[in-house]
Parts: sequence; C-alpha cells; structure tokens
Amino acid sequence: MDVERIKHIMNSLMILSFLIFGGLLAIIFITDVSLNNATVSLPFAFMFISIVTLITTGQINEKPKLTQKYLRDWLIICTIGIIISALVFTIY
Repeated sequence: MDVERIKHIMNSLMILSFLIFGGLLAIIFITDVSLNNATVSLPFAFMFISIVTLITTGQINEKPKLTQKYLRDWLIICTIGIIISALVFTIY
C-alpha cells in the first residue's frame, strides 16, 4: 500500500469537499435563503467529510502502518455522517 499516494488522494478529497462546502455556503448567502434543516444539511455533509478527512490524514501521518484501519474507519464515519445528512434533508 503506497502511503504517500493515499495521503495525496486524501488531501485532494479534503480540499475538494471544503471548496464544495464553501460554494454551497456562498449560494445560501447570495440567494438569501432562510436557514432550516434542509438548507443546512447538504453543506454540513461536505464540511463533515472535509474535517474527518483532515483528521484521518493526520492519523496516517503519525502511524503509516495503520493506514488500512484508518481508511476503513474513515469510510464508516463518512457513511454515517452522509446518511444522517440525507435523512435530515429528506425528512424536513
């Protein structure tokens, strides 16, 4: 497993998700949409992915031998966060 390549991919994903989060926030502010659960849940999902990816990349930097475990945990945490955001978006 190439740890440097994985760290590069994780950093790119973190930057991309943060840019999408910023773009969605800009759309919310420019269009002056009222803030409710449906409008906040989608940007929250991208912010959540960005933060979890940052934490996981830091863990990989500290202990590269546990990269596979950290990636599995990252995938589980991101999936749970996205499911929660999707439920909030559809229910409200």
